[in-house]
Amino acid sequence: MENILIGLFGSLIILDTTVIFQFLLSQPLITCSILGWFLGDLQLGIQIGFYLQLLWLSSIPVGGAVVPEGNVAAIVTGAMVLRYHMDHTYLNLVLVAAILYGLAISYIGGQLVVAYRKINVRLLNTVYQEIERGHISVLNFIPFVSILIHYIMMSILIITMLYLGDIIFPYLNKLPLTWDIYCRYGVIGILGIGAGMVLTLYQKQDATRYLVFGFVIGALVFYIFYG
Repeated sequence: MENILIGLFGSLIILDTTVIFQFLLSQPLITCSILGWFLGDLQLGIQIGFYLQLLWLSSIPVGGAVVPEGNVAAIVTGAMVLRYHMDHTYLNLVLVAAILYGLAISYIGGQLVVAYRKINVRLLNTVYQEIERGHISVLNFIPFVSILIHYIMMSILIITMLYLGDIIFPYLNKLPLTWDIYCRYGVIGILGIGAGMVLTLYQKQDATRYLVFGFVIGALVFYIFYG
C-alpha cells in the first residue's frame, strides 16, 4: 500500500517538471525531503536529495530535448535508501546501488516521455478533426486527458520500480559489511561528479578540469562529514 501511495503522490509532483505549474517542487532535493518526512527520516531524505540534485541539476528538459527523468528516479532511489539502509549500517552500499538503479529508471522514464509526446500528437490531431466538425467543446477536456495520461504512465513506472526494488534491495543487507566500506569511495565519486556537472552549467569550455576539481571538493566534503 505504501508503494502505491508513493507512486500516486510522486506522479503528482512529477507533473510539476514540465506538464503543469513548474514551481520546482519536482526537483530531487524537494522531492526526497518530502519523501524522507513521509517515511520518517527527514534528515536522510534531505541528504539523498542533495546527492541526486547534484547529479541531475544539469539535466534540463528544454523544448523537445529528451533527457533522463531524474525526478522519477529520485523518488524510487530515495525510497530504497530510506527503507534499506539498516540504521545507516549499509548506507553507502544502499545509496550507491539505489543511484545506479535510479539511473536505469531515469532512462526508462525518458522513453516514456517520448511515448507521451507521441500520444499528445495523436490527441492534437483528434482536436483538429473535432474542431473541423464543429465540436469546439473538445478543447475543454483534451488538456486534462493529456495530463491524466502522463500521471498514469509515471504512476505505473514508479509503483512497478518500487515493488521490483523491494525484491532486489533486501539482498544488499546480506552482503559483507566491507562492501559498505568500499562504497564510501563510490559516494565520494558521486559527490565529485555531481559537483563537476554543476560547474559545467557556468562554462562552455572543456569540462574535464571541472570534473577533477569537483572530485577533489567532493572528497573534502565527504571527509568533513564522514571522516
